[in-house]
Amino acid sequence: MNTASILIVEDESIVALDIKHLLESLGYTVAAVVSSGEEAIQKAAETRPDLVLMDIKLEGAMDGVEAAQHLQAQSDTPVIYLTAYADHATLERAKITQPFGYILKPFEEKELHTTVEMALYRHGMEKKLKANERWLATTLKSIGDAVIATDAHGHVEFMNPVAEALTGWGQAEALGQEITQVFHIVNGQTRRPVEDPVARALRDRVMVGLGNYTLLVAKNGTEIPIDDNAAPIRDDQGHVTGVVLIFHDISDRVQAEKAIQRLGTAIQQAAESVLITDTQGTVVYANPAFERITGYQQAEVIGHKTSLLRSEEQDPAAYQELWAAITAGQEWQGHLVNRRKDGTRYIADTIITPVRDETGAIVNYVSLQRDVTRELQLEEQYHQAQKMEAVGLLAGGIAHDFNNLLTAINGFAELIQFNLPAQDPTHELAGKILQSGRRAADLVRQLLAYSRKQIVHPRLLNLNAMVADLDDMLPRIIGEHIYVETHLAPDLWPIKVDRTQIDQAIVNLVVNARDAMPAGGRLTIETANVRIDEKYISTHLEVQPGEYVLLAISDTGIGMSEEVKAHIFEPFFTTKGVGKGTGLGLATVHGIVKQSGGHVWAYSELGHGTTFKIYLPRAEGASPEPADPQAGADVPSGNETILLVEDDERVRELARHVLQIRGYSVLEARDGQTALQVTAGHGGEIHLLLTDVVMPGMSGRDLAAQLTQTWPGLKVLFMSGYTDEAIAHHGVLEPGVAFVQKPFSPAALARKVREVLDG
Repeated sequence: MNTASILIVEDESIVALDIKHLLESLGYTVAAVVSSGEEAIQKAAETRPDLVLMDIKLEGAMDGVEAAQHLQAQSDTPVIYLTAYADHATLERAKITQPFGYILKPFEEKELHTTVEMALYRHGMEKKLKANERWLATTLKSIGDAVIATDAHGHVEFMNPVAEALTGWGQAEALGQEITQVFHIVNGQTRRPVEDPVARALRDRVMVGLGNYTLLVAKNGTEIPIDDNAAPIRDDQGHVTGVVLIFHDISDRVQAEKAIQRLGTAIQQAAESVLITDTQGTVVYANPAFERITGYQQAEVIGHKTSLLRSEEQDPAAYQELWAAITAGQEWQGHLVNRRKDGTRYIADTIITPVRDETGAIVNYVSLQRDVTRELQLEEQYHQAQKMEAVGLLAGGIAHDFNNLLTAINGFAELIQFNLPAQDPTHELAGKILQSGRRAADLVRQLLAYSRKQIVHPRLLNLNAMVADLDDMLPRIIGEHIYVETHLAPDLWPIKVDRTQIDQAIVNLVVNARDAMPAGGRLTIETANVRIDEKYISTHLEVQPGEYVLLAISDTGIGMSEEVKAHIFEPFFTTKGVGKGTGLGLATVHGIVKQSGGHVWAYSELGHGTTFKIYLPRAEGASPEPADPQAGADVPSGNETILLVEDDERVRELARHVLQIRGYSVLEARDGQTALQVTAGHGGEIHLLLTDVVMPGMSGRDLAAQLTQTWPGLKVLFMSGYTDEAIAHHGVLEPGVAFVQKPFSPAALARKVREVLDG
């Protein structure tokens, strides 16, 4: 059961209370909960906790790092930082305080429990090591030898004060006594009597010793471990005239050996890698955790330099700093990028400490390493996900406003062009406006796809059939200098996706591959059924285990560096020249895949090509669903009454104009409240509500709910520039909801209105 006392320093009370309850449920004692660095210092002095959980970003004059520095100065209480975000400068400052761990908020109970236990264990081990060093030093200085001399018959003739103190016999009462009357010795393991060393020395006439762990039974019955030697005393003629017995109490040594055995067992079983070297960096010991982490067996590294672990990715300056510190007798702590036996790299959180002998000279170095590769990968994925989510929200907001503008621009341009004869110069100018507007609309659609706010129409589909349908188009996209081959898995599981979106994602990846192979190469498209397990998701933060359909698109092109690969899914990031790319291609792929419930990862090396792997969740179903019928070329009309509600005046004007020229009667309102007033004053029937979804005051969904109570037969058609959770969940419309996406063309609006009215 956990008995450790923990001080919580967190300025958000809800988070602090949550941590307190979690720790107490795990059996820990919460010494106190404070919200500032000043309170932390005061409470730590009062309660003397075993561990401090410190928010790295505290409000007020003193942040978590400064508070930890004060705590470090007044005690050796270990500190674990809690953080949801910390900039580079803060993290560099935090390293100076030598924290015992970082916990990224929000966190799971298992992560908190593991980090706390490892910190307490490591701190305890460090305290034991320091205590043992002090204790052994004191013990060695205090040891003295006991001396007893006997005659040739084994009678006591002399005892020094150390022997008196050890045996409990005074010299006066021991003189003349048989040595076996003064004390006897037993085997330390069996407690059985062993041969008296004095008698043996008299018999064999040689120096004898009983070796380790012999127990002297003192006058009061106390058993004292001793190290003893008995040597015969000879006269000038070589005759044995007596025996001198020299021994000393080794209780401290026996205890120390037991402690070292326990320490050795702990090191053997430790989760951290423990490596001991001489002063030249040659390995003299490696524990099993080292073998597990590096792949090297102990016998393979003992006698070799630690440089066999070095990787080319580590800055050489770090090694110089490391050796400068430890050769000066200082502890060094930091991250090292090491190489395993199989050549793979791992990042080790490392502490290297000099070991000194009794004279103070450095004789060894002890390195404690913890593999934090996965932790750092997950941390990087978490920050990347946060950044992309923020950009997605911004993109969605921009798309909303732009779609209103483009609806009006493209709509009126199309009407102008429609009403002008083809030979009129203005007809061509209107066409150029419309062409530019449509290109702008395409960019906005890509932004919506990236931010996962585009309405999708998922269908049960077979990915193999989709790839096969693209066969005729792909050569025209990539050119004859690139060879295309496909490897499609038989019996591929179905997926439920928006076909248009997935086609767009495939084309974007193919174009990206083409641009990476300007001199030609090979493009490979593969499909497969895969099952993602716990091992895979341990290094991929957002992935859930389960069954997926894999789409892999590989090229033999120029590849990408790690730096470039870290930004490829960010919008407007591109390595192409000016005017050769928008930087939205891969961002769109990422958004489409995420909105489809899947995941996309890139694998690439400079000069060795790139592979994009898309995992789409397996769907239940036996066969693909039929596609929606294509809309006809004709533009239908009608004579019904339509209530038009739109807060953007330009869009409202366009929609009114389109509907009126198609024969409809139009009532219009700029918002929900105005719409209610218009309907209250209207004496006739209203057949359709055409309303924007996102409006100030009252949403389109709320307006529709009120009006359909008054007009039960009222049809509703929503329009918006991006999805809103009022009518869609993750871009998929709720059942029975009719929707037209902005920017829409006049013809598309007319067709959708007629479709909804006809039911």
